[in-house]
Amino acid sequence: MIAFLPPEIEEFRNRIRKFCESSLEKNAQRWDENEEYPFESLRAMAEEGILGLGIPEEYGGQGTNRLKLVVAIEEVARVDPNSAFILEVESLFNQTLVMHGTHEQKLILKDIASGKKIGTFALTEPTGGTDVAGIKSVAKKENGKYYVTGSKFFITSAMVASYFIIFAKTAPELKGKGITAFLVEKDTPNLMIGPPIRLTGFRGSAIGGIRYNNMPVDEKNVIGKENEGIKVALSTLEKGRVNISSLALGMLQRVYEESVKFASTRKSMDQPIINYQYIQQYLTDMLKDLEASRLMVYNTAMLIDQNQNVGMNAAATKLFVSEALMNHVVKAVEILGGYGYTRGTVIERLFRDAHNTTISLGTSEAMRIVLSKYLKI
Repeated sequence: MIAFLPPEIEEFRNRIRKFCESSLEKNAQRWDENEEYPFESLRAMAEEGILGLGIPEEYGGQGTNRLKLVVAIEEVARVDPNSAFILEVESLFNQTLVMHGTHEQKLILKDIASGKKIGTFALTEPTGGTDVAGIKSVAKKENGKYYVTGSKFFITSAMVASYFIIFAKTAPELKGKGITAFLVEKDTPNLMIGPPIRLTGFRGSAIGGIRYNNMPVDEKNVIGKENEGIKVALSTLEKGRVNISSLALGMLQRVYEESVKFASTRKSMDQPIINYQYIQQYLTDMLKDLEASRLMVYNTAMLIDQNQNVGMNAAATKLFVSEALMNHVVKAVEILGGYGYTRGTVIERLFRDAHNTTISLGTSEAMRIVLSKYLKI
């Protein structure tokens, strides 16, 4: 129980959990095994209103309450991490337009909320992603249009997306201060989709690269202001870290549940292994970090809803929860033994999916660098 959580949020969670268990869990293994994009799950989430979370009602959404969004991501991740991962990344796309887009740009969010279109956030390049100022894509302005050249890599939903938010340097001499954000449709001339990328985890997320050579983009497709793209990117990433933290939280919840269930039924020397102190230590450490993770995620989300500065909270939350997941999913494999290392089991899939959470939206090392800036009395 969390003392500061509004009762309506628990009611919301209960509704979303029932939906996830009845509509999403049955296909979770299929998306992973077949490396299949979960169109069916996304349609169901759209009908349930989940895809509209974080989007204002005037643009077809369910409102911008961040706490509801992270609870939904958490519950989806508990049963279907692959679909939750896609939801988390699409929330970056939505958030960018909500915070920095024009009215005309925000109108496309109606199709995102309804599941008719898919949007994605394309920042990372083949040479890296943590160093936003170091991107290589460039955009030259001629006769009222921008001509963008470069590439992006490790882009979630790249192979199926309808819209991309792309970052490129419009003033390379200014380095990070010369970046601009663009809204780009998939059928834009000179935009090439691919190659697909086969990851170890989140195998049904249609991750891939995109390339563009003198791709024409209208001025009306600039998000925010010219040369202020780094502000757009960093503000989105900062608040978005609580979203990927909720993804890790939902996965950690399932790791704990699967571990307790197995340890309660698996016997060794005529008694359940949960009776052994070493197993109890693994499980109590999981429970401790699960409770702490949930408090950190919800607190950060509520601070965002209060329009507070969350730079430190978001970085600390992302670092703690993702590393807790990584630590405990390894322990879960130890508890389950061979069953935890067998294809087709929940723990084996979580074991592969988990590592992405310490990398996406800022590595653990980058989060420690961010936190070092807050070291003061």
